[in-house]
Amino acid sequence: MEKTESEIGFQSIVGSHAAVMQLPRELIAKAKLPSFDQNHNIVLEIPNDVNKDVEILKSLKALKLEGSAIALDNFIDDESSVKLASISDFVKIDNEAHSEVKMKSMLQDLHEKGVKVIAERVETEEMFNYLKRIGFDYFQGYFFTNPVVMNGQKLTGNKLTLLQLMSKINDPNTKFEELSGILSQDVALTHKLLVAVNNPATMIPIKVESVSDALKYMGLKRLKFWVNMMMLGDLEDAPKELLTTSLMRANFCEKLAEKTGHARERDTFFLVGLFSNLGAFFRAPIAEILEEMPLSDDVKEALIHYRGPMGEALSCLKQLESAGETVANLRYGEVGISDLANLLLSASAWAQQAMDNP
Repeated sequence: MEKTESEIGFQSIVGSHAAVMQLPRELIAKAKLPSFDQNHNIVLEIPNDVNKDVEILKSLKALKLEGSAIALDNFIDDESSVKLASISDFVKIDNEAHSEVKMKSMLQDLHEKGVKVIAERVETEEMFNYLKRIGFDYFQGYFFTNPVVMNGQKLTGNKLTLLQLMSKINDPNTKFEELSGILSQDVALTHKLLVAVNNPATMIPIKVESVSDALKYMGLKRLKFWVNMMMLGDLEDAPKELLTTSLMRANFCEKLAEKTGHARERDTFFLVGLFSNLGAFFRAPIAEILEEMPLSDDVKEALIHYRGPMGEALSCLKQLESAGETVANLRYGEVGISDLANLLLSASAWAQQAMDNP
């Protein structure tokens, strides 16, 4: 953890959000915890089976008095959970393990004690909306990337126009001058692009005042990246977290390509990661969306069926994100779990920085 803090920085990874650190019972003591900058917003997550360990309870109370926030995992409303909840700021409830009546009862009791409640295993947007309605405060899961898909409904209006624009921009046959003309026709997009290009972080030595100049100074690849990011970010009802996840996936796939003998295809790996959440952005099956886009068969196979090196990279990443029981054995070619995890942390930091400094 200290290596991650020194080499990447937790603040770079989580941005303005709190970082939840899962602690096994052996590490629940101040002396055993790594030291962090006081500006870090870190929540200590504890198991629900430590109620009878006097030393651990003393350590928890000491950490609480020093200002640490505590989250109790797997609250089940038994005597142990209730006692530990009394010194916790958050509790986590597995929504699949309890009935609606039971969850409502637990929520009422916990809220009366000032405890915020986190729903675990929230895998779809439909489930997110349901749990939000019955009173949960926070949500953990991959519901942002599993939207409610409206089967049988065609893309219409602004979304279809946006998809057609994205298709043209990402078409490898679109020429430099043609791309400049396409972007110049969209006044709002052009304004946002020029604001981003003239950000001091881009280190461009002059003030850029036209799309053609932006293309000249940024280069085609970099410009396409920012345009894709801005267009996806402008979609109605698209949460910021969804775009952050897409950027993280893009960077992860790109870096994995460089590390595994696919450096020549790193731009395409990047695109596969960036577009992996198109179904969530457009609330439609990704196969239907890709029909509108002039992407190669390899890219489409990767995004729809997880086939080929790019598809396998995306599948590897999704397994890493879900952190299942077999994740310790996860590999991509010669790259093992330790390097994969480091790539994920670095990609998360890069995505946060890209969102904070567009």
